[in-house]
Amino acid sequence: MTAFPPLDATPIWARVNDQLVELLGLLPEDKLDWSPKRGLWNAKGILLHVCLGRGIVAHLVPDGEPWPDMLREGQTKEGLQSMLRVSWQRMEPFLRDAQALAREYDVPYQEQTLRLSGHWLVFGQLEHDIHHRADIVRYLDELGIAHPEPDVIEGRLRELLG
Repeated sequence: MTAFPPLDATPIWARVNDQLVELLGLLPEDKLDWSPKRGLWNAKGILLHVCLGRGIVAHLVPDGEPWPDMLREGQTKEGLQSMLRVSWQRMEPFLRDAQALAREYDVPYQEQTLRLSGHWLVFGQLEHDIHHRADIVRYLDELGIAHPEPDVIEGRLRELLG
């Protein structure tokens, strides 16, 4: 496996998570089970998928804490917002641990085992979160619900300017 220098995307990812919570807050409770067309996941399914996906790291590098029952607890808007926050909080310590990020992990995949670095796993999950944030933005657009534009880079540049 090719070695890459570590990158610190934790502050950006924290902002992505905050935006997911904020965008979910704009979605009416009665639209959690809605999707723009047949065959697409509904908003609740997408956000539960995001939370459960973050559990990959928690299961590979156990922290000794029980993982919440996301499917049960994430059935309401408030529950989903809580699960987004909890799943983020469970990942954040791993993201700050340089040794855990550099380590390689055995990851079962399609009846095989892949050897993947912690960096590979977390950047894959960050990409996953950003992809599904775009889904939620699209759903809000389709429903005609105004929302802030989740442009992370633009926001960071504005912060640097003061």
